[in-house]
Amino acid sequence: MIERINIVNTNQNIDLSVRRRKYYSEDCGLTICPECHSSLIEDGCTILLAVKSDEDEGEIMTNLSGSHFCNNCPVVVFDTGKVEQATKLGIKSDGNFKYLIAGIVDLNSIPKEKGHLEIGIDENPVPLVHFLPELNTTTFIADKKIRRNEPCHCGSGKKYKKCCGK
Repeated sequence: MIERINIVNTNQNIDLSVRRRKYYSEDCGLTICPECHSSLIEDGCTILLAVKSDEDEGEIMTNLSGSHFCNNCPVVVFDTGKVEQATKLGIKSDGNFKYLIAGIVDLNSIPKEKGHLEIGIDENPVPLVHFLPELNTTTFIADKKIRRNEPCHCGSGKKYKKCCGK
């Protein structure tokens, strides 16, 4: 069973069913997309955190403000401080802990007839949207020019001219 903390779907602007690549603010900041360098949009989302501390471990579903999405490519940047704060609240510990964001929970995909059921039981599984794999930047060939009609290198599935080539 998954512990739930204040789950409310406040997200209105971002399609949470889209798989995205995850980044953390400590690595790339919260204003510019680390892949296409466009501006990020702050919006809340519900995430599933896997947490382990010296005393406890478990999965926590929590509504997280401080999620920053790119409109041009499949990227989400999480505010590291807010993720750590949610982790501490979820496991009720100030000790050492490790966490992993397992995915974004798409609450809009829960059928209306199952809305009254607890999320995470067999009859109503967690509608988890997993992340795209990390980009392997060491194999990126900088000399090869990406043509406008080729698929975008960010993995969005769009043509380069309609994605990162804007």
